Amino acid sequence: MKLNKISLIASIMFCSISTQALESDFDQPINVSSVSQHAQMKSNTVTFTEDVLLTQGTIKITGNKLTVIRGEKANHEIMIAEGDVATFYQTQDDGKPFDAEANSIHYDVANAKITLTGNAQVKQLDSQINGSTIIYFLETEELTVESDKTGEQRVKTVFLPAQFEKKDESKQQAEDK
Repeated sequence: MKLNKISLIASIMFCSISTQALESDFDQPINVSSVSQHAQMKSNTVTFTEDVLLTQGTIKITGNKLTVIRGEKANHEIMIAEGDVATFYQTQDDGKPFDAEANSIHYDVANAKITLTGNAQVKQLDSQINGSTIIYFLETEELTVESDKTGEQRVKTVFLPAQFEKKDESKQQAEDK
């Protein structure tokens, strides 16, 4: 009984820590570096070009060009990264890396939503998802993948059996205890 209470307390602490890790990304300032920048004050738009890097906590976005459109309220910016390959990275609340790439990455800060378009791809550990458009909700860690309108490029997901075996082994070990 004492062991179960300790396990419960440890799991609650782990969940609190991991939730804070993801939440802390949104509390961090957004930093952008690039070779050049052009600001259009009247339209509240800033365009960064060449070797662009955006960081916010564990979030990292790269591209050849980043357009930031400032919202009317704080934390309502829209950021659009473009390039031959624009990338997005975040450490999720469970500690797993989330890697994505596409020709265009649309980051809606207020809604904590990333939309990947054009050769969109998401990798997590050894699994991979490809599609024409991938929509990822950062707070809920939900993913929607769509094919192109012609149906020529279908959604493709690759799961490696080794990942399922590890889950099955740990589930069996828990049941044995």
